[in-house]
Amino acid sequence: MVPALGRTRKHHFKHKAGRPADCHNETYLHQLAKMTLFSVLSEAIRTGQPYWLTRDRPVVCSYYEEAFGFSCTAKRAPYGTDLTTMFDQVAVEAGVDGFIADILLSSSKSDARMLLEIAVTHPCDETKISSGLPIIEIEIQNEDAANRLRDGIDTSFRCTRCHNLPNPDTAPHLCKTPCSANGLALLLYKSGKVWYSELGVGTRDEEQILSDPHLLAHAIVDVKLGHPTRSWNTVLDHLRAFIIQQAFENSRAIRSCLVCRNNGGRVNNHDAFCVAKGRKVWMSSSAIGCTDYDPAGDRDEAIHILGSLGGP
Repeated sequence: MVPALGRTRKHHFKHKAGRPADCHNETYLHQLAKMTLFSVLSEAIRTGQPYWLTRDRPVVCSYYEEAFGFSCTAKRAPYGTDLTTMFDQVAVEAGVDGFIADILLSSSKSDARMLLEIAVTHPCDETKISSGLPIIEIEIQNEDAANRLRDGIDTSFRCTRCHNLPNPDTAPHLCKTPCSANGLALLLYKSGKVWYSELGVGTRDEEQILSDPHLLAHAIVDVKLGHPTRSWNTVLDHLRAFIIQQAFENSRAIRSCLVCRNNGGRVNNHDAFCVAKGRKVWMSSSAIGCTDYDPAGDRDEAIHILGSLGGP
């Protein structure tokens, strides 16, 4: 192959005219990619220009951290590493720990090294991968893919794989426009009613619910991204803790079928069977003004009654 240094196209390598008949396309692409990498890395190291390895790294958004103790780790963002700051030596077909690297990057100042392996039809050998050596495997399918290596290595492409590289550090982040999150609002009204509502955090829905002048106390728990499906037992666990705190730690009056001695068990997510009335009643509000209301006398009894309301 010879370098093509024209004025119109990017500089690249090409075959001499009349390439040998035994020069197969795989061999050609493999050689082209190796020589391209060697050329651009050598030039970058010589001139002090950066050569970027781009990887995705996790981003932790702490937008909800202060209010709810909840951080989002769903996002990832590109992270660039200038390989010339880590390595000042580059070699083709170099030996390392009993293996031959297509391109070997190393440092004269430390024992840092990295193997750049070109895959055309044959992936990187599993024995080489299991050696623990840091390897970037680059799949090359055509000349354009080989020539793109002049601009850096981007591991977000499916044709590029990393082996044995340490994970990049997590990036701190605070979204200006946060992802939608859903929380479970636990509500105690001045009437003594205790119930819950699933609401969008930071939405008009939340503002409307929490600005109700009849609301005495509230807590927003189990904040999650999106619109999670919560089982009744999950809701009940949070309601139980909220009721115990409000009734027996904050000494607030509770009028709720959830802690009434006449509660004969849950019928569905909204109704319970009232032993005194002999029929089902709303768990959310039937205790308000009920002449048969007989609340638990202490924390242990309240926990026992609440425990009988579980189920699928």
